[in-house]
Amino acid sequence: MSKVYLRGLERDLGVSSNTVRLELNKLQEMHLIQVQSEEENTKVKHYMVNQDHPMFQTLRGIILQFVGLDQIVDQIIKKLGNVDQVYLTGELAEGRNSPFVDLVLVGNIDRPYLYQLIEKVEPLIQKKVRVGVFGQGEFREGMIEGGGKWMKMLE
Repeated sequence: MSKVYLRGLERDLGVSSNTVRLELNKLQEMHLIQVQSEEENTKVKHYMVNQDHPMFQTLRGIILQFVGLDQIVDQIIKKLGNVDQVYLTGELAEGRNSPFVDLVLVGNIDRPYLYQLIEKVEPLIQKKVRVGVFGQGEFREGMIEGGGKWMKMLE
């Protein structure tokens, strides 16, 4: 799960820290996000999505539909058969629009079929799909944690 902090959001969004703080407080009051303080420095707070919130799946679906990822999930991932895990990385995982959809797929995946499906879905979503494929024994989440923000898309 991706964690962010106030100054990082200020920089990424290009707005004042006060604006970010006000919006984070609203999201926290609605219990859509959770706050976690560092043990060594209680002034540094990290914010993350509350996946237990009753509206989480609905909001996640709206966001995925907005960026066209619902079509990727339907067109590619569900038809590949033995997919254990799917992660969205890159700019879309950061909440920014991008001409690329960067995915990490984990499982026993038919790669030629995957590439055929990608060719079909790219014109539909008007984005280039870049994918990394790992076998179940080859992958662990720590491999992508240092590479910026990421979002787990398949439970």
